[in-house]
Amino acid sequence: MPFELTPIGLRRAPRRPSRRALALCLLALWIPSCRRSATAGSEAGAASADASPERPQSASRAISSGYVFTPQETGALDDFLRRNARLRVARDGDRRAGQDGDAELKSLYGIYHPYFVRGDVNDDGVLDLVVAFVRRDLGRGTAWFSVVVFTGRSGPGGAAGFSSGIFIERDISLARGDLSVDRDSIVISPDLESDMVRRYHWDPAAHTFVLVPESSEDAESPSVSQTGGPVSARARAQRG
Repeated sequence: MPFELTPIGLRRAPRRPSRRALALCLLALWIPSCRRSATAGSEAGAASADASPERPQSASRAISSGYVFTPQETGALDDFLRRNARLRVARDGDRRAGQDGDAELKSLYGIYHPYFVRGDVNDDGVLDLVVAFVRRDLGRGTAWFSVVVFTGRSGPGGAAGFSSGIFIERDISLARGDLSVDRDSIVISPDLESDMVRRYHWDPAAHTFVLVPESSEDAESPSVSQTGGPVSARARAQRG
């Protein structure tokens, strides 16, 4: 061990750190820095992923409803759904049936579909289609319906197709109700337990469907949603 001469005598010279010790010290300082850099990089990546735009939702298809539509009806519905990707065609299963499971309605109509009906609702001699749609971004427990009319277009050899669709009501409660056609009127029954209905009639001058109040009381306070128990036997509008 080397010694060095000092004013007060001899003392042992301090040991110089070896190259290995210096390397270990540098490594100890470098590792935490790398960890901080990696953490910052992962956080930046997560922030970039969160900031990325949400992918557009693909449009629903008419066939997903389980209903049997004609090719012309399917084409009109699929075109409408491409333009309204948040909607899908309402299904039988979207309805909250009464305790009898709609057996009374099925015995009355034979085949009962609550959310679509055919009829000549604008009195032009061509069959039209009335369909209810449901918001896809909401669950079945909070389903909101929209009612759309596709008027038939005449052409050589019969109906050549349908219009692009006319909204007559948006975001309504229809889980306990249905759609029907009474002659040339569209009847919306928000709740089959209630006698309250809303009728829409084609207005040729306005070239659209207008609400026809059945009484002044109905016009002042239309009932959009009422919940109730099982479906009761009552006179209802004849379905088309």
